[in-house]
Amino acid sequence: MTTVGWSGADAFFGAVAVTVLAVMYGQWLYGRRSQGRLRSRVAVVRELIADGERTKTACADSSDPSSAHGGFLRRCDSTLREQFGDSFARRIDAHSEFEWIQPANLISDEQVFAGYDTKRRLEGLRNLLWDSLKNLASLEE
Repeated sequence: MTTVGWSGADAFFGAVAVTVLAVMYGQWLYGRRSQGRLRSRVAVVRELIADGERTKTACADSSDPSSAHGGFLRRCDSTLREQFGDSFARRIDAHSEFEWIQPANLISDEQVFAGYDTKRRLEGLRNLLWDSLKNLASLEE
């Protein structure tokens, strides 16, 4: 009478198959989580850009542009630190790679500064958005 069972080779290949499946599942799960985090970050950056555009308009139309600009700076900085960490907040703060031409409707020094600094931060946020979208696209391939 013969017994049905696994040989040593069968057990080894079964263990290898289970290990491979576990690793593949882990990679899939990691990719899904990464996509979720990136999508969340993209949404946050888009909202900050919209906030910056509203602030830019408010600075141009306001007699006290410093308060509108200061509120945007605080919201932008705290959101970036919370969602991305200190390095991203510093990266946006240090961004100044473009030429800025003073619009004719900005008359006071406060309006000039608030408009310039808001525009500079918006450019940095757009670059951050572009980087996040590229990372998301690479994960979805």
